[in-house]
Amino acid sequence: MIKLIVSDLDGTLLDHHKKVSERELKALQQVRESGITLCLASGRMNLEMQRVLQDIDHQAHSVSQNGAFIHLMDGTLLQAKLFEPSIAHQVYQLIEAFDVVKLICSGNTNYIENLNPASDEIQARMFEPFQVKSEMEQSLKDAFPICKYSLFGQVENLLEIKTLLEEELCDQLDIYLADTDCLDIMPHQVSKGSSLLTLIAHLGLKPEEIACFGDSFNDVSMFGITPHSFAMHTAHSDVKKHAAITVNSVSDAIAHVLAHNDKLTIERKGSTAL
Repeated sequence: MIKLIVSDLDGTLLDHHKKVSERELKALQQVRESGITLCLASGRMNLEMQRVLQDIDHQAHSVSQNGAFIHLMDGTLLQAKLFEPSIAHQVYQLIEAFDVVKLICSGNTNYIENLNPASDEIQARMFEPFQVKSEMEQSLKDAFPICKYSLFGQVENLLEIKTLLEEELCDQLDIYLADTDCLDIMPHQVSKGSSLLTLIAHLGLKPEEIACFGDSFNDVSMFGITPHSFAMHTAHSDVKKHAAITVNSVSDAIAHVLAHNDKLTIERKGSTAL
């Protein structure tokens, strides 16, 4: 039986207006009524994820900042993973000259060195305002704690940065396109997938007892740990090939999950009758 549904937010559960549609709300109500637990797994901050949960009146576990943090449904912090200070500083030095919007992410704050029209466009996609921190390099030298870099810009620039970082710090980072214009840089072996394994171990669940929904490269690590993986139809083809099923929406994926559980229930009742 599937006991835990894990859903990405942007491009998956949330629409382009950062809202959950009525169709998805009805499907989530079915999830609640069936006794299945919900977990949100996103590159967003836990604070933003709690905003979403408040809007939809639902409780859930949270895997935030691409797996850097795990919060249980009651708010308990289960895990926090940050960059080693020297690695964080090296990354900053390597990306400093590139003309992209650079967010330096902490627990519940996205820092930026300066605001401009390009960053204003990115800000409009967020739930919380950026905090300006003009002396970021010195702060990083002083071991300012961060968990993620998110870079926004032209994909050619982002891929150039990705190649450079892989050449210079290949065994120290996990790097992937989290959106069509966003490159996320994480500490090595910190991902949604690795943190989800930590969460389900804590909850006493097996990989086959969870289902994962997503649409981007930062969701692939989740797809690899369960046979019940669902990619949105809008996902890149290289993302879809890692998922067991491609669906049009979260509500479609939930329908698959509920049908799977119903089938197992019927089979168990049949075997008991025999």
